[in-house]
Amino acid sequence: MHARRTKVAVIILSAAVLSQASAYGAYAASTTTSSTKTATATTVSTLDKLGSIALKSNFSVKLTDVGFLTQDGGNILTYTLSYNNGSGSSINLVDYFSKVTTAGGTVIQGSPVTSSATIKSIPSKSSQSVTYYVNVGKSTSLNGVKISVFGWDFSSTDYQKKLGTFTMPVAFSQAVARGQSKKITLNNQPVTTKTESLQIYKYNGKVYAKVGVSLTNQGTKVLSDPGLKGYLASAGGSVFELTLDDASSNYKVQPQEKKTIYYMTEIPSYMKTDNMTLQFAAEDTSLKLALPIVTYNLPAATTPDLVVASNVIKKLTINNNTVETQLKNANVYADNGTAKWTLQFRVKNSGNKAITLPAYEFTVKAAEGYSFPVDTKAFANLTLKPLEEKIIELSAEVPLTIAQGTLQLQMTEPTVEGKIIFPAAYYQIPYTLQTNNWQDTEYAVENSHGTFAVKLENIQRLPWADKDQLVAKINIRNTKSTSVQLPAFTSVIKAGESDISSTSQVVTESTQTILGPNESADVYVVANVPYTYQFNQLKITLQETSGESKINFLSLSTNQLDSRVQEVAALSSFQIDLESKKAEVLERRTTVYQGASSNIMYTELEMNSEESRKSEQAQLVAYYKTPDNQYYEAEVNQSTTSTSPNGKNLVTVWTKLPLGVDPSQLVLYVGEGVSEGKLTAPGGKSTGYINTVSLGLNNVAVESKSNLLDVELFPYTLSVTNAVATITGGKDTLSTVLTYNLSSSTLYESGTYEHKLVLELIDPFGQTMEKTLTLGTDLPLGNFKSYTTTFTSNLYKTLGGGAIRLNVYDEFQGHRNLLGTGTYVVTYQAASTTSNNNSTSNTDSSANNPSDT
Repeated sequence: MHARRTKVAVIILSAAVLSQASAYGAYAASTTTSSTKTATATTVSTLDKLGSIALKSNFSVKLTDVGFLTQDGGNILTYTLSYNNGSGSSINLVDYFSKVTTAGGTVIQGSPVTSSATIKSIPSKSSQSVTYYVNVGKSTSLNGVKISVFGWDFSSTDYQKKLGTFTMPVAFSQAVARGQSKKITLNNQPVTTKTESLQIYKYNGKVYAKVGVSLTNQGTKVLSDPGLKGYLASAGGSVFELTLDDASSNYKVQPQEKKTIYYMTEIPSYMKTDNMTLQFAAEDTSLKLALPIVTYNLPAATTPDLVVASNVIKKLTINNNTVETQLKNANVYADNGTAKWTLQFRVKNSGNKAITLPAYEFTVKAAEGYSFPVDTKAFANLTLKPLEEKIIELSAEVPLTIAQGTLQLQMTEPTVEGKIIFPAAYYQIPYTLQTNNWQDTEYAVENSHGTFAVKLENIQRLPWADKDQLVAKINIRNTKSTSVQLPAFTSVIKAGESDISSTSQVVTESTQTILGPNESADVYVVANVPYTYQFNQLKITLQETSGESKINFLSLSTNQLDSRVQEVAALSSFQIDLESKKAEVLERRTTVYQGASSNIMYTELEMNSEESRKSEQAQLVAYYKTPDNQYYEAEVNQSTTSTSPNGKNLVTVWTKLPLGVDPSQLVLYVGEGVSEGKLTAPGGKSTGYINTVSLGLNNVAVESKSNLLDVELFPYTLSVTNAVATITGGKDTLSTVLTYNLSSSTLYESGTYEHKLVLELIDPFGQTMEKTLTLGTDLPLGNFKSYTTTFTSNLYKTLGGGAIRLNVYDEFQGHRNLLGTGTYVVTYQAASTTSNNNSTSNTDSSANNPSDT
């Protein structure tokens, strides 16, 4: 038979083993109490029928208990004799002894167990119990066993006289009846014991028996685990050593407290579980023997239903604390032939003291018999304070060929060498495909940080260099009545079947991550995909790092992939609502610089700060878009300095366009730059952009003025009030002196000024000469300033007069727009006056003249 006869094995025969009397001391049963209820063939009623034996006048003895235990070195029979001295003097027990006659006729004298060895006499008017043991060898039957009591009689041949015999009744049984309790003594404390349950579990092809025994401490001190050995015996005689389960190990029972402890063992799958018995034994260290303590007839075996229905709370007892467990939520989605499950498992300490949970092991079990691993690192050293609860996210992958609607999450106790791995609960996994999250709709999310209302505010698919950029804006609102600290997020993002997490970044616009009740925060997930890639499902998971693990904070999945970009009409403004960067943005002007092989589309944006403190402005990213969805990446030039409250900034945006593109059909896509999970710092290089709007443009062609008054190259305004062109007889130079006024607006802060003023002179012969000037440097600011330039040509030696035409151009990135034209008379001077005139011109213009071109 399986597990028969370990070092100490028990055989429970049809004559079951009896509990011991108080002579066992720390392990003995009380002599004055029996089962709390009288049942058929109980210890008292059966042995009382044997009556008592008179040893002498007013001195008698009764048999009150019998026990039997099988051991490798010979089976041990114990029996307890209760002596009653009604005489007026003490009686010495040395005059009396007892012998056991086995069913086979062997006679063996009994010896007291260690706890009874010190009892030498019975005081007057008292009773005393003494427990004896004999080694009966291979004898296994109690039927017909006789226990005889002798006294010394020196007149007889063998000096001894038989005073009486107790003969065990046929089919004798002293096991505590089903449903009855038994009072015994443990650690010198009176304890009422009762078997509560026999449960049979089937797990991983094995069968386990779990026996529940209640202990009610009737004493005044705490009862600690006395280290009893437990044995489970079948009706057929197979015996299995029991071990305390982890939750019951090293148990303690307070005075008047009732506690149920559990023992476990593995049994063969074919074994019948009818009429099983439980026996406890204790080690007599002096005799080096195991002695029987008490035996119970166990209740009928039951097979507990460990399956926990969806969303139902399962309570577990851990170190005398009640812990609530619940499979709170389950989501699944298909990926390359695999069902990827995300499970939210809730644990709550309902007790009044902190508890460290066992490192439970989890698997996902399929009805087909397959088991799939679950990552359970979160249960390593998980401690919960009283009333504290946590949501633990578990994940598993199951082939799609497995039926997903019948899966169970199986929780087992942690693997410990030498311990039985025992199932704790099987949680039914609700099979619902992952919710399709619609934009602008709130969904409830619960995790270890709290409860939140989460909204996918929008998704934008926009150009990024030679790729597309996906931007998902997620709003997270705290629905708890207490403040919540949001963790630092990373992301897992899947577009269709492609994992694009390696290109992703998570951007929070605020550095404040504490949300008060009903407060919310926006989180942006930015990632890149090939611009030709088409997909119909987007899955986003925000995670936090905990040690070496990644824990999911929330997951969203949607097939609503329309790119939602706010449209802003031409001449209208839009808002930047980023924390500490709030501003109103509007188009100041848009124009086109014509070119021979390409044009330049040019836009000036006015950004007006709406902050009441000095602040850094948002760094913009922009693209020009055609009606047929062609995008032209734009260069953006803006100030890198902080802006004063209500300050204004001028942002210039431009791109080169092929000649075939109609500039009048373009709109400007403009958003706020981000880099490495943050808003781009002033002067920094952006790696993405968020909150993009489509800005209609008021494209206005530059009209050339017929004079050079109030010519605008914003923020500069130039007026040429006079131009004097002089030719000297016989000389090859044409000297032109401009008198001008130049002012600059200080209304805006801006980036580097990239415009140049080009001064083009067409002489009377039609020759063209140019000067490229930097405003504010080559032409200083001020009124009534002069600028002199000289051109050289051999034709001028014969020139006697005529007129010149001056053209002023706005040059940007090598492309020009004509701003104005003026015509001026050429003055002829005779050679004799050349010296004086040249002297005046040099004096007025020497500091301003560039080298001649």
